[in-house]
Amino acid sequence: MNSRPLSCLLAAALLPAAAAAQQSLPLGSTTAGSLMSEMPAEYTVELDGPGFLAVIVRADSPDDDLVLLVTDDEGQVLPSARSDSDLNGQMGAEQLLVQIPWAGTYGVVVEQYYSSGAVSFQVGASFLASPLAEAEPDLDGKPSGAIALAVDETHDDSIDPANGDGWDWYAITAETAGVLTILTRSVDDMGGDLRMDLYRADDLREPEEGSDQDQSGVMTNESVTVDVAAGETVYVKVAPAFAGNGAVAYRIASGVIGG
Repeated sequence: MNSRPLSCLLAAALLPAAAAAQQSLPLGSTTAGSLMSEMPAEYTVELDGPGFLAVIVRADSPDDDLVLLVTDDEGQVLPSARSDSDLNGQMGAEQLLVQIPWAGTYGVVVEQYYSSGAVSFQVGASFLASPLAEAEPDLDGKPSGAIALAVDETHDDSIDPANGDGWDWYAITAETAGVLTILTRSVDDMGGDLRMDLYRADDLREPEEGSDQDQSGVMTNESVTVDVAAGETVYVKVAPAFAGNGAVAYRIASGVIGG
């Protein structure tokens, strides 16, 4: 099917633009931070092995609403690593316990939700090193390892979160300008529930389009449609529709209608 992983040299190009402004977040203590509207506060945490990362944030004002994220080194949010739970009714009180499968640089992101203007807060983290969190690297689980899928090509694959294959990334390059449609379909009537998200190359944290429509009543049938420029590469993430979903086999394909 001529599908191949993209070069890992893409990793640097895929990092969020705000990465240059990131600060190191010390472990075992809290520190004061602040952010402005549409400019999240971003921190890095260097971890030398697998374990469990606990992160908390508390806004200084009870009127400020915050969201807390933990990301990998390419800016994608890790499984179960987004909190907007407003603990004890406090909109700026969030906390997470995130499984870290291997050594590396991880991001801690504090964002505003409904708040605007300047927000000050306290943020802190601690880490419990443990082999219980260890997992094998998922080669196509990052944008830099995305499978290059040609327009009009069909590719069969599967995800199996319980065995470390949490999601799959694809990179699709449109040779001509037009309307790009990407779809997934079931394979061999295997059960499961998928969602599909499409990202532009300059923002791999927030999808531009997403699908969890279960078209024709089939939980693996999804599609997204976007306008693309000639030569543009978009990234597609195929993931479980909800946490705890089992193994799912699927077929993915794409096509462009010129315009």
